[in-house]
Amino acid sequence: METSLEQARQAFLDGVEQFERHQFEAAASLFERALQLAPGRASVLMNLGASCVQLGRFERADECLRQALAADASQTDAWVAWGVTQMALGQWPQALHSHERARALGADGADFCLRWGQCLAYAGQLPQAVQAFDQALVHVPNLAEAWSQRAHAQRDMGQTAAAIAGYQQALALGADPELHRYYLAALSPDQPAVNAPAAYVEKLFDQYADDFEAHLVGQLGYQGHSVLLQHLPADPAARFERVWDLGCGTGLCGTLIRPRAQHLTGVDLSSVMVAKARALGIYDSLHAQELVAFMQHTTEPADLVLAADVFIYVGWLEAVFEALSPRVRPCGWTKPSPSWVLMFICKKPDNAEPPAMAQPGEPCS
Repeated sequence: METSLEQARQAFLDGVEQFERHQFEAAASLFERALQLAPGRASVLMNLGASCVQLGRFERADECLRQALAADASQTDAWVAWGVTQMALGQWPQALHSHERARALGADGADFCLRWGQCLAYAGQLPQAVQAFDQALVHVPNLAEAWSQRAHAQRDMGQTAAAIAGYQQALALGADPELHRYYLAALSPDQPAVNAPAAYVEKLFDQYADDFEAHLVGQLGYQGHSVLLQHLPADPAARFERVWDLGCGTGLCGTLIRPRAQHLTGVDLSSVMVAKARALGIYDSLHAQELVAFMQHTTEPADLVLAADVFIYVGWLEAVFEALSPRVRPCGWTKPSPSWVLMFICKKPDNAEPPAMAQPGEPCS
């Protein structure tokens, strides 16, 4: 027994040394070894959890940190690491709880306060979030991400002038210029409309994909997809040879149009959304691609084009219709009639753009 404990102690100390050198894979292996030799040790579980956070192994981190805190709830670093883990797993109420517990135990610093503010903002506690971002800026006044997140919260509180100033400050400090010009355009009526950056939209909806339909339809009562298709010819026998579903998402429109489509193509920038749509088995082809690029490069014609809540992410639509025009056939379906282009464009709130990070926008119903 003494030999095992000594081996566990040495593995733990070696793991700490590797962690401090940022050799997180080696550290995790050593902590796993120490845990095998001395199960249930809170310090080993905490350090293993922290290593897994650094490696992006959040499920394992969650398992270890839960056990560590159950054994010793006074470990500040464990609460901090668990807060990071819960944010990564999308467990925002628990993430906020973890940050609050860590804060009560003395956790501080720019990065901590930034994450704490994000958790508060996600919970709708916007004034408190601004205070947390202010605290982050006390530590690091030129932290561009804190200025940006602070501006998000001020924007959502209707403090437009302060939000504009915050985004401008973030820009001056090196924040993503394309993204922040997009933020500013949403708040400044005199600014030209700009496209939402493709990487931003892709990340937004990759993160949103798992909860998309439950939140959009179940929680928000969204009906845009069904309203859109009510404008089709009433005769259910009227079929379309080739249908495009632009911004197909998880397949809300596709499910409704499938019975009337001989061939159904879905296009969406988010590869995770496309994977969800593919699992339905209703599309003949799917493309994880920006919609204008898809239309510019495809040789496929279309008889019906659907676009539901897509164009709020596009800005000026000239490029869309320039790419679309040569692809829409002048005569479609089985009965002679012009081809159709149906669109449902959700009006953006006057003072908002789709929220940043893991807070997707709420399309109108």
